[in-house]
Amino acid sequence: MTDNNPGPVRIALADDEPDLRISMTRLLTLLGHNVVYAAADGAELLEACAAHDVDLAIVDLDMPVMDGLTAAEELAERGIPAVLVSGHPDVREVVVEHEPVVTRVMKPATIDKLREAIRVALCRP
Repeated sequence: MTDNNPGPVRIALADDEPDLRISMTRLLTLLGHNVVYAAADGAELLEACAAHDVDLAIVDLDMPVMDGLTAAEELAERGIPAVLVSGHPDVREVVVEHEPVVTRVMKPATIDKLREAIRVALCRP
């Protein structure tokens, strides 16, 4: 993998809105990545990441059962980087350096925003 073209990345994502899971999956597929699982909440995401090989997780901030930051904390312990994606106004106040996420994307997530977030996430040690 190079910084400019990481090649296909195995991604698990979590968003409580079914339409957003579908559109995010489509965008990631257009970027050439493999969405191995699309979960409705953080707890489901963690189960999926235990069952599948995952290079990166994309999590919504505000979800039922388990929110994105809580899921990202567990993922970080497993060595899986997480990108936070949210339309919630508070996401601007999330200080990435103090949270278990490597970067954040404001909704609506565009293909360019996702491409850059994946690049950043995969360049992190």
